[in-house]
Amino acid sequence: MKIIPIFLIASLLLLPSLAAERAEDFETLCAERTAIERVYHAHRLGTKPAFEDVMPPALIGQIIRQDQQKAAALSRVYGVEITPAMIAAEAERINITTRAPEVLAEIRHALGDDSARFARAMARPIIVECELRRRFDNDDKLHTAQRSAADRARASLLAKNPVIDMREVTWQLTPRPTGEASKPAPLSTPNSPPTTASSIAYANAATVQIAQTLASPGHAARGVEKHYFADLDPELQNVLRVQLQKPGDVSAVIETPAGFLVFQAREKSRETLTAATFSTPKRGYDEWLAQQKQ
Repeated sequence: MKIIPIFLIASLLLLPSLAAERAEDFETLCAERTAIERVYHAHRLGTKPAFEDVMPPALIGQIIRQDQQKAAALSRVYGVEITPAMIAAEAERINITTRAPEVLAEIRHALGDDSARFARAMARPIIVECELRRRFDNDDKLHTAQRSAADRARASLLAKNPVIDMREVTWQLTPRPTGEASKPAPLSTPNSPPTTASSIAYANAATVQIAQTLASPGHAARGVEKHYFADLDPELQNVLRVQLQKPGDVSAVIETPAGFLVFQAREKSRETLTAATFSTPKRGYDEWLAQQKQ
């Protein structure tokens, strides 16, 4: 007769209760996310379908599973565990920076005015996403092929060889006229990764804005839209001002959260700077995340 160790028997007895606990946790997370989404849906303007048609239970469940997948990838790939202190700091950031305090108050009320539920349902998914995305964007191993493409493009430009798929942008070097509003930079997430060029780190919002403009298929046709050099981040201005002093000058490879850029000066006067840009996107975040499923 084979003797089964007591600890193994205990483990087997615990399995059903652990599975039930995980199922209960999942149902709780789905209920909390549903409460949050109902508040958002109530504040959407105009004619809208019923909440159940927009956010059916299956979709809520998919969102929760993806949140769990992100947390698992953050732990398994990068060895990062989200701590209570990180969650508390994110909850505080949400409170301080919100532009819709009345909506935030409704969300808190929908969660029973329970700070623990708010931290779990609202703050934790945000900090997981930010931490995972920051590490993904800065993971050199994941983006080696794309970086190599940018390096090859730069080498070709330095050798005065043509590079296909380059787009041009013209910046006004003169000050923006008084009363003309600056073009808003895209929203950035908290703890967003820095952008680097030749080991110089600087804020990424303006660089991403330019990258998106250059990547737009309609950019060449628009032509009339003005871009002001002063709208760029000051450190990026310094990089381009030093590296693009005359026609033909080529910049270092500039890394953004979305991809890699190389600039070549085409024309430069006291009033304008025209540069051709090679851009290559980084590996897709969603595609990579889908591959992390166990």
